[in-house]
Amino acid sequence: MSDMNTVPKTVFGSRIGTLAATIMTSPQDAFRFGDQYRRDGFHIGLLRTIRRVSISRILIVAFVAGGTVAQAAPGTVAATAPAEAQQSVYDPLAAAFDLFASDQNAPKLWVRGSDDLDRAKALLARFQMAPGHGLSPSRYDVEKLRGMVETFEAEPGFEAAQNLERALSIAYMRYATDLVSGMVDPESLEVRVHVDPARISPVRLLNRAAQAEDVEALLDSLAPSNIRYRNLRAAVLRMMDQVNRGGWGDTVEPGGLGPGAVSANVAKLRRRLMAMGDLAPEPDLFGVTSDPDIAAYDERLMGAVAAFQQRHGLTADGIAGPATLRALNAPLGMRLAQAMLNLERLRWRQKKLTGRRIEVNQPDFRMTVYDDASAPVHDARVVIGKSERRLQTPEFNDHMSYIVLNPTWTVPRSIIRREILPDMQKDPTWLERNNMILLRGGKKIDPTTVDWQAETRESVSDMGVVQRPGKGNALGNVKFMFPNGYNVYLHDTPSKHLFASDSRAYSHGCVRVERPFALAWLLLSDQTDDPGTMIEETLATGKETNVPLERPIPISLIYLTSWVDEAGVLNFREDVYKRDEILARALRANS
Repeated sequence: MSDMNTVPKTVFGSRIGTLAATIMTSPQDAFRFGDQYRRDGFHIGLLRTIRRVSISRILIVAFVAGGTVAQAAPGTVAATAPAEAQQSVYDPLAAAFDLFASDQNAPKLWVRGSDDLDRAKALLARFQMAPGHGLSPSRYDVEKLRGMVETFEAEPGFEAAQNLERALSIAYMRYATDLVSGMVDPESLEVRVHVDPARISPVRLLNRAAQAEDVEALLDSLAPSNIRYRNLRAAVLRMMDQVNRGGWGDTVEPGGLGPGAVSANVAKLRRRLMAMGDLAPEPDLFGVTSDPDIAAYDERLMGAVAAFQQRHGLTADGIAGPATLRALNAPLGMRLAQAMLNLERLRWRQKKLTGRRIEVNQPDFRMTVYDDASAPVHDARVVIGKSERRLQTPEFNDHMSYIVLNPTWTVPRSIIRREILPDMQKDPTWLERNNMILLRGGKKIDPTTVDWQAETRESVSDMGVVQRPGKGNALGNVKFMFPNGYNVYLHDTPSKHLFASDSRAYSHGCVRVERPFALAWLLLSDQTDDPGTMIEETLATGKETNVPLERPIPISLIYLTSWVDEAGVLNFREDVYKRDEILARALRANS
């Protein structure tokens, strides 16, 4: 309760420790993914890269069917099925173009003459650059279209022009729709993802193409424009370039990596961190000998390790232990594939990020309050649902509308059947000791009158259990409500020790929040002169009290395993619910 009247710290003030703060000393041109990557250079380099370094293999890792992204090894590109086999009997994109072209006054979009294929070639060039958005060029039949263009150039004709115009238009609409809405419908995934992406009609896409003079500008206007997508895409482009330049170098073996150690393995660690951008370049490796392959594990290296740990969700202690080495030795291709998957998730969420809002990023085990697109004003560690499918925290958007102080907890029936029944069979006083009351048929009953040994999971289906407010309540002293069909909300918890873990998937689906009264103070400060006193006085009554928010606050429960944070740093997290794996299969099926 001591933090109740303290204005919440900003996100960075609470997250970066002494060692991790050394990340700020990294050079300006380190692997931090700014906006200085030149598009023209990438345009040429990517076409070369696809042939020479096989970015397509990275896409196969991203879209691999079966196995986690981390386990998938880059392989050869599977043969692309004919376009006819990929399309359903009724293709709305083809139908939209046929209707559009049936108007004798309809303009030509891509083929404006036997010697005017500039727009067609510009479109093909963009399809070839699709990996920069985490999209597969094979989805747009690039090789088939290129062959049609070459054939038309050699033997132009009316029918060939019509066929090429139609094929290019269908591919354009598919590509544009992928940029606007994503390649897969999130609601179709076999996980708890409930997001409604932006949509754009094929007719509107064709009209925009007809009105656009510049093909590149047209496609740029369709790509997500919010800062989060732009920053992650810039990271993807840089990683693609780094693949072309040889990757991150040798992996680091365990052993001989403690502070003060001097070894060749420490030199490998320094080189890899330099390649990743966590350590500024140092040609002599700051070794204590003249041998360039020997280096010391000094304070500078500890700071770089801490910076790496910070952006991978690990305890930033500067020690290269087993968990840190596993993350450190992840191949660049695997991390690139992981970032590409998250571009797809961000395409589902193209809405501009403005105003007061709350986000819970589940793989990061963290809640953040924003007052603008890139202005976090408060953050806290959270505990999310367990990895078991039925207990996972879902992804959805809603509005937080009220706060409950001194909450009661109505125990879900699944918990009564699976957990409380066995506890009562072992100890009939368990409910009383946990400040709970038992209901049957909606009426309070004495639990000592129940023959618990005779009860089964089926027979207790008409029982209800409610935990009174007070010490030991599973919801703590406050919960934050955004009523939804998943019965998920944010709340306090008496199990504070769980926040010390790096991985925090322990709940039954709801989100437990560290420092909940700092959050309550922040949310109520806009409508109450002294929110701290109001909270204290209400808690002192011991009665459950609802406090409406005068301005409901948007809240999003999201799932990002890779993103670029407000400091411009690329982050990665473990795929706690294996949703990367599920998304990868869906993307592969659609590629």
